[in-house]
Amino acid sequence: MRLSVVLPVFNGAPYLVEAIESILAQTRRADEVIAVDDGSTDESRAILERYAELRVVDQANAGCAVARNAGAALAGGDAIAFVDQDDIQCPERFSRQVETLQSDPGLAFVVCAQQNFLTPAMALPPPWLDPRALGSPQHGFGTNTLMLRREALARVGPFDPDKTPFDDSDWLVRALDGGERHVHLNAVLVLRRVHAANLSASGRRGTPRGVQLMARMLHESLQRRRGRDAAR
Repeated sequence: MRLSVVLPVFNGAPYLVEAIESILAQTRRADEVIAVDDGSTDESRAILERYAELRVVDQANAGCAVARNAGAALAGGDAIAFVDQDDIQCPERFSRQVETLQSDPGLAFVVCAQQNFLTPAMALPPPWLDPRALGSPQHGFGTNTLMLRREALARVGPFDPDKTPFDDSDWLVRALDGGERHVHLNAVLVLRRVHAANLSASGRRGTPRGVQLMARMLHESLQRRRGRDAAR
C-alpha cells in the first residue's frame, strides 16, 4: 500500500520544523509528502524548501479545507494521511494506521488517540480548552489523526471550505452517515500542540459562528439519514 501525506501550511513557521521532522522520522516512511502552502506570509515557504523530501505546492490563501483538497487531488497513494502543521507525529503513527487498513479491506479510514500539550510559550491553557484535556489521551476524531483510503475520499467527497474550522468534523459525519467503516486506535499516535493561534479557537462551539456551524451540520446529517432511510 502506497502512502501519501498531505500537510497544509499557513504561517506555521514557529512549529513547522518539528512537524516536518516528525513526518520524516516515521518508522514507516511515506511514499510522498505533499506540502500545500496556503499563501503564507511568514518564513513557512523558506522552511519547506529546505526539505528535498517534500513536494511543495503553492496556492493563494483559501483556507485549510481547500489546501487539503488540493493536496489530496495530487496524491498518488492508495492511502492518504493528513498532518497539521503544528502537531508532532509519534514515530509509529503511519505504520500502525497502514497496518490497520491493510488488515481489513472493508475499512474506509482509521483515526487514533491524541494527546494535547501546551507549547512552551504558554503558561496556562487558553480559555477554549478544558484543562482536563491536557496530559491524558484524548479521543482523536479529526483530520489531524486521519488516514483514509483514496476510494473513501472519492465516495464521501472533498472537505467543505464553508465548514471551516469544522470541515474535518463535517467530513467525518458525512462518512459515518454514508456507512463508511472505520477504526479508532486507542494508542496516542499524535501530539496536538495547543497555542494562541490554534484554528479551533476561531470557531469554537460556544461562539455564534460555532453554534451556527454545528446546527447546520446537524441539520444536514439528519437530512442525509432521512434520505437514506427512505431509500431502503
